[in-house]
Amino acid sequence: MQNNISRVIFPCTTLLGILLLCGCGGGSAASNFAAKGSTATTTVTATAGSATASTPAPAVGTASATSASTSSTASSATPGSGTGTSGATPGTSASPATPSAPPTPTASSIPGYDQVMSLPFQVGITHTNGRYGFSNGNYLVEGAQKIADLGSPAIFLYMTPSFRSYYPDRGSQTWPAADPPSLTQLAQTQPFQTVFNMPFKTIVITAYGMVNGDNVQAMGTDPNAAASEEQEFYDFARYLFSTYAGTGKTFIIKHWEGDFIGLNGFNPSQDISPAMVTNMISWLKARQRGITRARQDSGNPSGIGVFNAVECSLVLDLAQGQSKVRVINAVVPQVVPDMVTYSSWDSTMQGNDAASASAALTLALNTIKQYAPDPLNLGDRRILISEYGLYETQYPNDAAWREQAILSTAKSAGLLGAFFWELFDNECKDASGNYLPVATLPGDPSRPSNSSCDGLSVVRPDGSTSPALAVMQTYWQ
Repeated sequence: MQNNISRVIFPCTTLLGILLLCGCGGGSAASNFAAKGSTATTTVTATAGSATASTPAPAVGTASATSASTSSTASSATPGSGTGTSGATPGTSASPATPSAPPTPTASSIPGYDQVMSLPFQVGITHTNGRYGFSNGNYLVEGAQKIADLGSPAIFLYMTPSFRSYYPDRGSQTWPAADPPSLTQLAQTQPFQTVFNMPFKTIVITAYGMVNGDNVQAMGTDPNAAASEEQEFYDFARYLFSTYAGTGKTFIIKHWEGDFIGLNGFNPSQDISPAMVTNMISWLKARQRGITRARQDSGNPSGIGVFNAVECSLVLDLAQGQSKVRVINAVVPQVVPDMVTYSSWDSTMQGNDAASASAALTLALNTIKQYAPDPLNLGDRRILISEYGLYETQYPNDAAWREQAILSTAKSAGLLGAFFWELFDNECKDASGNYLPVATLPGDPSRPSNSSCDGLSVVRPDGSTSPALAVMQTYWQ
């Protein structure tokens, strides 16, 4: 979870507590990125008691998650009507919307379809905004190479206007002097080309364009915003289709945690406002249109898949019967995305044993299946857990059993995969509670110790590895 917020712990505490922990750390990845030409700024702050959570969500810095006026009312739109209104009205129970069914896709008509359906369950690792590293040079390349060396077939990265702060060069001078003006040109930089040519089969990307950044509110104020968003994602997907055809790679392009964008913070007692629902539908439909057109115009290449996903981050409360306006019931049925990703902190930190942890996750996944359309006929493989993690510092005895419960439950549910947050811990603070710098090297006085981090890592600051790694490795064999 990235966005200048902190990860949240759910074990037996409140949902808000969880949100404050989940990799959304104040100094984390998405902290404060702004699109070129953007002047609006938004500060996203989550408060639990007296604690403030900060995570790297790509939505902090441009008014991205700014909630528009809540005076308008959400109308119950006909699924698939494309009206940009919420399928759920705040304070009422929303039944799943059923979009009009397109022709049933087949493997021959959807590039990458056969790959997604034949891939083994993908257990991947995230790399972004970690507080430490081990070798000099570009931080994106260092982390990706480490994930490949560990044996993971899948990786989760960030591509946003804040790429330099997420992945510092550290003297390598491999980032271009001028910022790339588009996602396509960012993908053509040396570090991203190096990573995309590594032997990963599945690459999940939290992507924000260089034109609009995370300024979701612009969809309601700028008549050109949706068109520019669609074009940038069209160009990006066309580039991926043409460049990586024949490699067997699957790219899944998504955004940061949708419910927290919609709420403009981390208060799970609130509903996403009608105006923000409308803006999110417009924004996410534009991204989907761009990727769908790119797929149609790509010439049906083989050995490559590029899919768009809408991400949910609050599902369990709805699953438990609460009347909530969430991305999964108000946005997803209207957008009809290729896939749905789930940043699963609200459910995967529940329970005190494997059985109760599995039950909470199963409840959330069944709710996603209930609401998520399946436009590409991917079945349960249209769903992916994009984030789960383990707070080893606070729960040192839970890592192995909770990891196994999460992965076995997700695999049994038929999902495409699940991604661990993360390679190097992004939740490391000094004695005063301030986030430590990104990518510090051994010998740096600001480098964290194991105890100054939350334990959200495969590789700890001292180089030792989490027990979670051994569990993941059983899925890579």
